Amino acid sequence: MKTAARAAHDLFRRAERVVITTHVQPDGDGIGSEVALAHWLQSLGKTADILNPHPAPRRFRFLEKDIPAPGFDPQTAERLLSAADLVAVLDISVPARLGPLEPYVGAYDGEIVVIDHHLGPAGFHGIDCRDTTAAATAELLHGLLVDWGADITPAIATALYAAIVYDTGGFRYSNTTARTHRVAADLIGHGADIHEINRRVFESVSPTRARLLSRVLGEFHLEKDHRLAWMALPLDLMEEAGAQPEDVEGVVESLRAIEHVEMAILFKEIGPGATKVSFRSAGEVDVSRLAGRFGGGGHKNAAGAFLRRPMPEVVEDVLAAARETFEVEPVG
Repeated sequence: MKTAARAAHDLFRRAERVVITTHVQPDGDGIGSEVALAHWLQSLGKTADILNPHPAPRRFRFLEKDIPAPGFDPQTAERLLSAADLVAVLDISVPARLGPLEPYVGAYDGEIVVIDHHLGPAGFHGIDCRDTTAAATAELLHGLLVDWGADITPAIATALYAAIVYDTGGFRYSNTTARTHRVAADLIGHGADIHEINRRVFESVSPTRARLLSRVLGEFHLEKDHRLAWMALPLDLMEEAGAQPEDVEGVVESLRAIEHVEMAILFKEIGPGATKVSFRSAGEVDVSRLAGRFGGGGHKNAAGAFLRRPMPEVVEDVLAAARETFEVEPVG
C-alpha cells in the first residue's frame, strides 16, 4: 500500500488533466471522495473533471457546486478522456461497475489510479491503492491526502465527512472503527459542515420517495426461517412513480433490519437488460463472496453487482446462489 500510495502521488503531481470517476448509481462515498480529490487537485493548479456513468443523487449534489461534473454521454466521455493525463477510479476495483462508461475507460491507454476499500480483484491496469480495513474510500483518501501533505480545507473536509457518514450509516454499521471516529474528528476540526451534511444526507426525504417506499416495502419476500429477505423493483414501477434511483436508497437496509434476517437482497432494474443488485447481511454471512460470483464486490456485510442482463434472469440466478449459501429451499 505504501508503494502504491507513493506511485499514485507521483502520478497526480505530474498530471495536468485528471478525470475522476466512480461506479454506476454513485453513492455518498463515491461522490464525496471524488469531490475531495478534485478540490485537492484544483489547489495544485490541475484540471479535474468528474465523469460518472450516472448523475449524483439530489442529496449529494451540494458537494459538487464548485466542481465540474458534466454528466455522461459518449461525446463528453471521449472528449474528457482523450485530453486526460490520468484517470482516477474511486470506490470500485471492478470495471463492470462503471456501467456505460466501462468501454470508454477500457479504451483509455493512459495511467489509471484506483483508490478503493472493497474486496475483489484488481480489474484495472495501473496503480491500485486499496485498504479493505477502511470504513469508506473517503477514510482511505483522507489518510492519503494527509500523507501527501494536502491542506485539508473546509470543502475537502465536508466532502470526506459526508462520504464517511454515509458509508457507515451515521457510524452505525459494523465497518465503523476507532480509526473512523478519529478521522471524523479530524475532519470536523478542519471545518466539515456536519449540520448541513446531516440535514442533506439523512433528513431530506422527497414526497416521491415517501410514496414509493409505501408501495415497495409491502412487496418483499421472506424465505425459510426468515433468514433471507429479497425484493425486486421493476423499472416501470419507478417510472410510474416518477422516482429516481436514489429514492429507493435504504430499502435493502430496511430488509436487513427485519427480525431474523441474515441476508437481504434488492434487485433494481435500471434499464432494458440492466440490473443492479444490492446485498446486505448480518453476522457471519459474507455477501462479498456472493456478489463476486456475479462480477461485483464489496465487503463482508455490504456488497453490490451490476449485470447487463434482464432482471427476471438475474433474480433467478442470484436467488439460487443465495439459497445455496443458506442451504435452504425457497418457501412456497
